[in-house]
Amino acid sequence: MKEKELRLALVFFGGVSLAVYQHGINREILNLVRASKIYHAGRSGEDEAGAGRSFHQHYPDEPERSTGDIYHEFLQALGKDIALRVIVDVIAGSSAGGINGITLSAALAHDRSLMPITSMWLEEADMLNLLAPEAKARMWSKWYFWPLLRPLLSRLGREGLLPGQADAEMGKRISVFLRSRWFKPPLDGRRLSTLILDGLSAMHSATLPGAESLLPKGERLDLVVTVTDFRGLERPIFIHDPPVAYEREHRHLLCFGLEHRKTGHLLSDFDADSFPSLVFAGRASASYPGAFPPAQLRELDDLLAARHTPWPARSRFVARNFHDYLERGENPDEAVLVDGSVLDNKPIAACVEAIHTHGSLREVDRRLVYIDPHPKGTRRQPGTGVPGFFATLRGALSDLPRQDPVYNELAVISRYNVQARRLKVAIEHARPQIARLIEEETAGKLKGGYSIDDLRHWRLLSITLLSGTAIVYDAWMRALIFEALDFVVRIIAAACQYTADSPQARRVQEVIEAWARRQGIIAEAYKMPEHLYSNLDLPLFARMILDFGLIYKKRRLNFVLHEINDRYPDLGSGSVVESEDLDLLKLKIHKCIAELAVYDDLDFLSRHAVSACRELFLEDDEAPALTAERLEADPEACAEVSRLVERLAQECDLARTVDNVDAVLASPLMQNLREESRIAILTGYLGYFFWDIILRPTASALSLEAGPIEEILVDRISPEDASSIVLDEGKPVLLGSSFAGFGGFLGRGVRENDYLWGRLHAVDRLFDILLSTVPANLRAGLAVDALKKRAFERVLEEEGQRLELVPELIARLGEAVSRL
Repeated sequence: MKEKELRLALVFFGGVSLAVYQHGINREILNLVRASKIYHAGRSGEDEAGAGRSFHQHYPDEPERSTGDIYHEFLQALGKDIALRVIVDVIAGSSAGGINGITLSAALAHDRSLMPITSMWLEEADMLNLLAPEAKARMWSKWYFWPLLRPLLSRLGREGLLPGQADAEMGKRISVFLRSRWFKPPLDGRRLSTLILDGLSAMHSATLPGAESLLPKGERLDLVVTVTDFRGLERPIFIHDPPVAYEREHRHLLCFGLEHRKTGHLLSDFDADSFPSLVFAGRASASYPGAFPPAQLRELDDLLAARHTPWPARSRFVARNFHDYLERGENPDEAVLVDGSVLDNKPIAACVEAIHTHGSLREVDRRLVYIDPHPKGTRRQPGTGVPGFFATLRGALSDLPRQDPVYNELAVISRYNVQARRLKVAIEHARPQIARLIEEETAGKLKGGYSIDDLRHWRLLSITLLSGTAIVYDAWMRALIFEALDFVVRIIAAACQYTADSPQARRVQEVIEAWARRQGIIAEAYKMPEHLYSNLDLPLFARMILDFGLIYKKRRLNFVLHEINDRYPDLGSGSVVESEDLDLLKLKIHKCIAELAVYDDLDFLSRHAVSACRELFLEDDEAPALTAERLEADPEACAEVSRLVERLAQECDLARTVDNVDAVLASPLMQNLREESRIAILTGYLGYFFWDIILRPTASALSLEAGPIEEILVDRISPEDASSIVLDEGKPVLLGSSFAGFGGFLGRGVRENDYLWGRLHAVDRLFDILLSTVPANLRAGLAVDALKKRAFERVLEEEGQRLELVPELIARLGEAVSRL
């Protein structure tokens, strides 16, 4: 059976109390991913005892009639033609969306229940609970507000700023909030941290014994949470005059990950040891300016000390997320972080960057799904007159930056998809010509058997195929050499602990490029030997690419993956399915790519190599720093750099990684593929120098060095998009957006309303997304509308027993669903 992956990358926008709506969506996303795990465990025979068991029997935290059963039923119905696996592997969030990203990641990473978080939002996310004890108004605090309260509530109601009719409980909360501390944040940051920590701990306690990650073996989960560094981090920028200017960067990302290794071992930033790290990220990202005080590491340290709770992963968290501080000699404990939505309320760009680092071992449908509870935001209609003084001031300082439309980042993705489609067309047009060139150079031997020595010879020979076109060949060879030299500079700068783009790192760059010119590596023209049978036969300039062309090797391997992906037969074509062999081949190529990850840091270098870099390039009071001018005048200095580069080449040993790829592509697995597939894949590999000339300019602009050329389809989950259930046409269904986004904190009934709509909208949109990944000729028999209706009924049945304050809404929804 053909296997296919639906990979979801999720983006959670900020929205203050609309986080409750987002949590309702999370419940359904978790149920869908759990259903996928159950389905594939049954297919593979991993869970024979679980065959025929209901979703509730697998997950007792869910009710006996769960939406998980409906998702499982859909996957089973589709399984007659496609075995669809649903994976969430990238999550990005900001502000309140950051908290939801954290809790969903913690659930996916270790297959934990979200039920404790449901209780947390419904029961604890109340204004009276969140106010700082020392800030909360007493009976006679600001007593002069009492006569104004009733007229104020009436005015707020008329302006649509309240979530419905102001009852006594809502009036009490608004009164206490308005009469609480002024000119200092009234809400309690420690209380927010406590709620998140207690919620994560309850999730951990509710986890079933023996539960495994919802990420399949060999997969990775990335979480990115945005925060704003109030003071900022000073960074150098090279300009004309003065040569170096310094500016402060305030945008900051906190990153977490899970790696589920093939052995089953989990390398996790979501285990119990890392809960304080996740708490700090949520507390910092949701530190709404003026409402919560800024976040600092020492605040969490004090909270944990008071609770006698350890933070075993603190050093790992700080090293990963504050390495720029440490490199500059600054103390991360002094960092002051405020709400991530100040500068990055919709972290789509961060999500896309993470997507490019994730590959798939089979055919994949990649989706970026952004969850926007308030898509209209503070959208103003054009032509309504000139705003007044205070409206302009408020818009410039708060509304516009926070509600800046997502247009720019979505436009970038749209342009990316256009360019990705054009690249694929360029590949199709160029493939016949390049295939003919490779066939001539290999004398047609690709159609038969060949040895690893043959493949190595052809690979080396392919470098010379364009040598007769000097204007193209020489320019492109020089570009690849500069890529390799940049990697050498990065190694040396890291060994000397120079920050990237610092004046010291720039000096290293100038020295290495001067050395390369002296050695003839940077030259006007390049000529390759006629006979090439081993890596040792390469001239010095080509050895530089072999030994240090890391980015080139990544592009080449990702293009091989692209060619493999292109070989998956279309459904219904009647062709012989060799998808399992292609899956295995992709697995081996992914392993070759994974080998290159060792060069992301300095762990591969020996202590002696690091010392050699420092002896030659580290600034010293006793000896002048090595400069390009000194190298030009001192032959011995040039020789020292040569010896250092040779040492780095030996320790990097990138030539070995190329040999490993040759071994994979000369293996019986490869040679047993159909001739058409084998030749196409080998043409992509051997002729990559041609492909790189076609692809590199656009690939570099799109940051495609780290991943295959695949489009990113964008879907949205919001109240505007879920159209199956409509109660009052044109009337907003979410109440938490009132009171400047704090409406959900004014009453449990508001939170119950938004949470329920979150689950219903998620059901509606998730089935739409599932259906859209199915080929059109297979959709007719899936009866998605009927499945949606049954899922809606199960949500209402379950929540009718939990939600006590919205019985009228549940009744009206039940009537609407019955009419579907």
